[in-house]
Amino acid sequence: MMPLFLLRHGPTSASQSGAPLGRTDSPVNAEGQALWPQIRAELLGLGIQRVFTSDLRRAREHALDLGLPSLVLPDLAEQAFGEWEGLPWSDIPGADAYLANPVIGTPPGGESFARCASRSLMALQGALDGDQTTLVFAHGGSLRAILAHFLGLPLERALDLAWQPYGLTRLEVYGSNRAVLRYHNRPLA
Repeated sequence: MMPLFLLRHGPTSASQSGAPLGRTDSPVNAEGQALWPQIRAELLGLGIQRVFTSDLRRAREHALDLGLPSLVLPDLAEQAFGEWEGLPWSDIPGADAYLANPVIGTPPGGESFARCASRSLMALQGALDGDQTTLVFAHGGSLRAILAHFLGLPLERALDLAWQPYGLTRLEVYGSNRAVLRYHNRPLA
């Protein structure tokens, strides 16, 4: 059994507006930065031995600040929303058609959620070895895909999982395809 923690990055100005941020490399906002010392202390008290993180600043900077052995995995990045990044959903022409089937729908210049899920899972599975307590510090899309995989949920249901900034999930992983969920989206700070 391997303890696996999944943590969404802190809040950004775009995430608070509900706009898809995607691959835009925005930092955590001032509110999230102010919460970080308390969150860092709580994370370090969990016995985490290694960290896997996205290469986007809003995850990477805090992941590396933990001072634990870390591996930056670019494929843990958020779904690419292409031309739609940073725009409110209400301002996106064609958003209704996309939202009718967001698993396979692809924003102009972006990628589908199915593609995001595939690359995120491949990156994680390629990095996992042993039974070290691991933290994955990433984004709503990639984390939903990972959680759905371990719980045997279809990707359509993964998008139904709420995940707030600095929301922590804990799994006990048994092999490459099965885990027990201990808690989900627990707020830190």
